[in-house]
Amino acid sequence: MKTLYLHIGTPKTGTSAIQNFLKSNSSRLLEHSYCFPSFPFSYNSIPDRRNGHFLVLTKSNYTTDADGTAEPVDKWNENLSAGLNVIHQKFSASDNVILSEEELWNAICYSPKSFLEFLPEDAAKNNYRIRIVVYLRRQDLFLTSLWNQKIKVARTDQTLHDYLNDIVREKPLYADYYRTLCKAADVLGAENVIVRRYEPSSWVNQSICADFLDAIELDPSLPFEVPEAPVNFSLSGNMAEIRRMVNSAEFLTYEEKRQFSVFTRKLPQDERSAHVYQHLSAQEANEFLTQFKEGNDRVAKEFLHEEVPLFSDESKEQPDWRPDNEFMMADTTRFFLAIAQDLNRQIYILSEPQRRAERRKKAIRHPLRTLRRVFKKFRRKQFS
Repeated sequence: MKTLYLHIGTPKTGTSAIQNFLKSNSSRLLEHSYCFPSFPFSYNSIPDRRNGHFLVLTKSNYTTDADGTAEPVDKWNENLSAGLNVIHQKFSASDNVILSEEELWNAICYSPKSFLEFLPEDAAKNNYRIRIVVYLRRQDLFLTSLWNQKIKVARTDQTLHDYLNDIVREKPLYADYYRTLCKAADVLGAENVIVRRYEPSSWVNQSICADFLDAIELDPSLPFEVPEAPVNFSLSGNMAEIRRMVNSAEFLTYEEKRQFSVFTRKLPQDERSAHVYQHLSAQEANEFLTQFKEGNDRVAKEFLHEEVPLFSDESKEQPDWRPDNEFMMADTTRFFLAIAQDLNRQIYILSEPQRRAERRKKAIRHPLRTLRRVFKKFRRKQFS
């Protein structure tokens, strides 16, 4: 039977690496009757490797060629229809179609119109089945990484503890993996919900790309190209706090705060993470995970058919972060020195055209002076 594989995240679980892998190997996948299609529309700030974005009804669902007159929902309906038509066409040549979009996990939790509401009907009409692939990361690591990313792109100025409390209170399904997976299983059937751990030790060949191939029933030993993984660094404890304080500055616009992300990336890696701490202590992490233990055990039993815990309880051997740690002043100085250095370089680059113009003037003036001196000597000789 024709199969539509939906890679739905979760966020911060190697989705970019999987998407780059699928895009780089799209022609080779076709040789095995797996299609990772492109679509005749695009979205602001959404790379085309996220080819399942048209299934998500969000504020980001605007096309780059929109003239500003169409309502977002109208445009979403238009792209949804076009996208489904592409899927139908691809099934005429391939047995399997793969779409990837991490916001589909969010859609199951909170979207006003989840793909679970409309896609099964299309599958029934066009005779294909839907299987979702989802990677789960231990909740404390998942939400800490998400908070770190939001700090980095100036989306929040909350402390980690406040952020965790708000997530649990305001978005209870987001990290409650069992309840969210059950929502999908109730519609698609538990056999069509493929759960994988985001833990390298559990991956096939210790590779997330090989593991994903195994999840979609494709031989992971086949000769596929594995592109270099995109670098998406995390902020160290001190750097996250520095950026959080920048994000809290009310006199800065959002775009101005975002500019500090550029400076952070330009900071040399050895300086960017010179003093690495864990944001949650082992005790804090264990206390936070207690509320998810029962659900995680049920995920392992009902979706993975295993009796072992869903996640490892190992923690990195790193010191706990405290705002008064001895390296805070040095890291703050290092960060703002990087900004000053970058600004000086930008000023130098911007002033380069003026310096070139001055050099050209000097180059022109020099032969003119030489010619003037020669003419004066000649004139003196002729009239002396």
